Amino acid sequence: MTMITQLQSCLAQHKTRFDVLGHTPSMTTREAARRAGIPPQQMAKPVILDDFQGHWLMAVVPASRHVDLGKVHKLTHRHWRLVREQDFGKRFADCELGAIPAVGNLFGLDTLVDQSLAEQPDIYFESGRHDELVHMSGKQYMALIPEAKSGKLCE
Repeated sequence: MTMITQLQSCLAQHKTRFDVLGHTPSMTTREAARRAGIPPQQMAKPVILDDFQGHWLMAVVPASRHVDLGKVHKLTHRHWRLVREQDFGKRFADCELGAIPAVGNLFGLDTLVDQSLAEQPDIYFESGRHDELVHMSGKQYMALIPEAKSGKLCE
């Protein structure tokens, strides 16, 4: 298994049943879903947000959708902006740029999950690499991020 160490440890700690799906390298979650032959609505795409005061949040949405910052504001009562991948720095040092696993608690981040994703029977997300995905049931995924809140986050 080649996924990042923190993710391996988290999966083992939660006794999560999962498999790893290899695919040809891709640079976006939507492209990863296409190359792996999975529905983009089952691909969890993490979007990192900043509240202008240094607090980061991971918003997880389907690869087929975009985060609506107004909806995130309504859920959190804070204003947010997108953090550029170049600015992620050391927080995601073990991950290839743009291949962050959609498991915010691994990185000390509060997490919001789009309601439509939380209702999927199967979830896929990047393993920290651009050529493999982690696959598990939707229930297993939500159990992996127990502190995460869900709501309507997408446009």
